[in-house]
Amino acid sequence: MLSVGLQGCTLIQTTYNQAPDLMSWWLDGFVDMNRLQKEVISEDLNQIQLWHRGTQLPLYLETIRALDSKVALDLTVEDICRPLEQSIEIKARDLLIAFEPLFIHLVMNMQIEQLKTLQRKYDKNNKEWRHDWLEASVQDRLALRVKKDREIGEWLYGRLSAEQMELLKELVLESPFDASKTYAERLRKQADSIETLKGLILERPNPNETQQTVHLLLLRSTLESPDQSFKEYYYKNLRSQCPRAVKFHNSTTQKQRQRALKTLQSLELDILELSKKKITATHERLYEPDQALQFRGV
Repeated sequence: MLSVGLQGCTLIQTTYNQAPDLMSWWLDGFVDMNRLQKEVISEDLNQIQLWHRGTQLPLYLETIRALDSKVALDLTVEDICRPLEQSIEIKARDLLIAFEPLFIHLVMNMQIEQLKTLQRKYDKNNKEWRHDWLEASVQDRLALRVKKDREIGEWLYGRLSAEQMELLKELVLESPFDASKTYAERLRKQADSIETLKGLILERPNPNETQQTVHLLLLRSTLESPDQSFKEYYYKNLRSQCPRAVKFHNSTTQKQRQRALKTLQSLELDILELSKKKITATHERLYEPDQALQFRGV
């Protein structure tokens, strides 16, 4: 019966359709949500998915389809990376707008004891992060990064050659990724979130003040670090990824590029299927175009 139920439904579709439940479970692991929070957050996540399904999936489809005619050819940074970087930044900011009400609702019903749960989760995750990225040997850290890139490469192109594996290592070593800088910013964001949330819980400001405080916290925690040095490093690292991907793509064979095209087309079918689900107008409260423009600084 299970196989019949999953027929015609890929892992991507299944995961996307279950995303509200999965994200609620993930959030619960950080703050041990109370009953009221679970009810409100569940509704918020469903609304976010409606918005995302109706407005963002078509944009993803447009982006992927634009690659269909290019994937069989050698790529250039100018043709691929610049437009993609702009598109990704806009989508990231739009996602922050969509999630902002959820975090406001979470905070408005948060208790001081939940901050202790959050700090314990931070500490546990930090220990694991340090093990992988700071305490492991240089060779092990390199192997982990290559492994992650290999998984992406093989998902898209299929089996990689020995020469391509060597190229992956070279590209990883070219990356400006700095584990120490990344970890320091990680600690800053965590301390900032604990201090900001504690203030909101103790002071219980009015809804407008809460919204503004949460809005600024989300910005500081994602795209707009107050540490100018880290901000420059972050965008340098981010913008180095696409040129390295282009360099790797240009090393692939025609057979691998045909495999990549099939992978992209399969992804397009998933997105089309997901987009078919009926969209209601209830997502409008989550996303206002004027708000998006203001958020982007336009």
